[in-house]
Amino acid sequence: MAGKDFRAAFSNMNQAVRPGNEQPVVKKQKMSLAKKRATIHGVQTYLSDEDYEQLMLTKIKTKKSCEEILRDALKQYIQAFK
Repeated sequence: MAGKDFRAAFSNMNQAVRPGNEQPVVKKQKMSLAKKRATIHGVQTYLSDEDYEQLMLTKIKTKKSCEEILRDALKQYIQAFK
């Protein structure tokens, strides 16, 4: 075993978790729907749960992208208030 360098292993032993010196267990938290949307797509963070569900249903029915659906809805909204 000549030539092996164990210095890295020994230096890491000080950082190792030993019995009685355990790291606190971090509980996995369930993500809220809003947090999930925030990680999925920037636009979706502005929608309520009901609006997001409606957007996903429309996306499935029309096979359009979310951006196209929102753009069309915005155009209709602007036309209604002109």
